[in-house]
Amino acid sequence: MRTVYLDHAATTPLDDRVLEAMLPYLKENYGNANSPHHLGQKSKVVVEDAREKVAALIGAEPSEIIFTSGGTESDNAVIKGVLAVSGDKKEVITSELEHHAVLHTVELAKMQGVKPVLPHPEIVVPSRLRQLKNPLPKTRHWLR
Repeated sequence: MRTVYLDHAATTPLDDRVLEAMLPYLKENYGNANSPHHLGQKSKVVVEDAREKVAALIGAEPSEIIFTSGGTESDNAVIKGVLAVSGDKKEVITSELEHHAVLHTVELAKMQGVKPVLPHPEIVVPSRLRQLKNPLPKTRHWLR
């Protein structure tokens, strides 16, 4: 029986070109880019080069590119970062359908006085979207 994988939000198959590009850093040049030793400094050059390439690809500054180890770390960094600069805005709107990496981080933020807002999710089908008088606004403010 053929397998159909539908959980690409969790992990995806590795493209052969990515594997080929990464093999030298998985086998020989595996130094921690934050370490002062030779292998670490070699890796740092490669990471910074990758940061510049990604920034150029999306029209960003290299300092705006942050590499993480995966989705949970990314979710945490964004939520905590936004909360850190949100001033007196202390409500976070998310969905109870969100991944636990988001829900747990928002739940923990309650200790800093943040109020999670979890509106009941609705199932919206394309035919229902046409019936809406006011579609979603062009800009969404997630903190209010």
